[in-house]
Amino acid sequence: MKQLKHFIEQYYDEIVAHRRYLHQHPELSLHEKETAHYVSKQLTALGIAHQTNIGGHGVVGLIEGAFPGPTLLIRADMDALPIQEATNLPFASENPNIMHACGHDIHTANLLGIAKILLHYQSSLHGNVKLVFQPAEEGHNGANSMIADGIMENPTVDYAIGLHIEPHLKLGTVAIEEGPISAYPEFFTIQLHGRGGHGSLPYASVDPLRAGVHLYQLIHDLHKEINPLHPHVIQICSMQAGEAPAVIPDYCVLKGTVRTHFAEDKDHIQQRIRQLTQMVESFYHVESSIQYHCPATPVFNDPEKAEIARHLMDDVFPEGLVSSVHFKMVGEDFASFSDRVPATFLVVGCSEDLNNYYPLHNAQFNPNEAVIKYGSHALLKIALHYLNAAH
Repeated sequence: MKQLKHFIEQYYDEIVAHRRYLHQHPELSLHEKETAHYVSKQLTALGIAHQTNIGGHGVVGLIEGAFPGPTLLIRADMDALPIQEATNLPFASENPNIMHACGHDIHTANLLGIAKILLHYQSSLHGNVKLVFQPAEEGHNGANSMIADGIMENPTVDYAIGLHIEPHLKLGTVAIEEGPISAYPEFFTIQLHGRGGHGSLPYASVDPLRAGVHLYQLIHDLHKEINPLHPHVIQICSMQAGEAPAVIPDYCVLKGTVRTHFAEDKDHIQQRIRQLTQMVESFYHVESSIQYHCPATPVFNDPEKAEIARHLMDDVFPEGLVSSVHFKMVGEDFASFSDRVPATFLVVGCSEDLNNYYPLHNAQFNPNEAVIKYGSHALLKIALHYLNAAH
């Protein structure tokens, strides 16, 4: 579709400008007020009817086609991360300790560009397009909040699509795989309460650090209880206790994450972490508490729809189709949509040099902006094919 490529080239600089503005003004999950205002302002300028404050600061636009047909949902996430940016870009974050280090600025700008281009095809659309700008993806499941506010109805959504950029994949590649393509993203916080005291008198205290170190080792050994053919990650990422060199602290706090593809593995690991914590509590005479939550299920790509999407990518990704090995362990609350309707989620490469790049959630993450051309082209082709507008 030469005309589609023409529109993408025509609006590319405008989409990049959206991305750079959003990158410069990031907002954390549950606080995306100004981001939502920016999105609403752009939709208003395009004449696209939309609602705001959906599921928090979510925005939902609706493009109604000229002919009856199904309703397609296209989703982009808007929230940033609590990271101090270190890219030194001219459009680096102006907000201290907040950064778009996961590509959500590109996702949001991408959908704004898609919205503008879809208007050129509105007279030939058989059905509708819901443009979902979602807040609170980073661990707060903003997708569920938006669904609770009714975005899957009026009109009823029949199919959902979206994408995530991936620095572990080369620019010009895409992964469109069947079945589960992400993990159950579980998070836990374990607090061990001892009795602090002087470092020279450890026998007069109850040292929570001893319990914490032992529990760290026990939890990391749990991988031996999981089938090695089942993808899984068990990782403690934070251990906090005390500040002074001669003071035994009262508390030791461990924070970590578990990633699995299979529900039985998820349940087994959670049960064992609780058992091990109780064992350490008894052995070291500490008191313990656990907070444990799983904000999303794995994203599931409908096999039939994935196969159609792959066939549509012939002229979109010059480097071809690949497997998204690294992405399979991330959490992604697009799963809330794929749990309810057939869905297709693309993992789009954004690195020019796979020997020199920074990963997601890194303070120097800086994707190649040309990924916008590939991502918008891919989602537009799927949308136009689904709504029978390509003809």
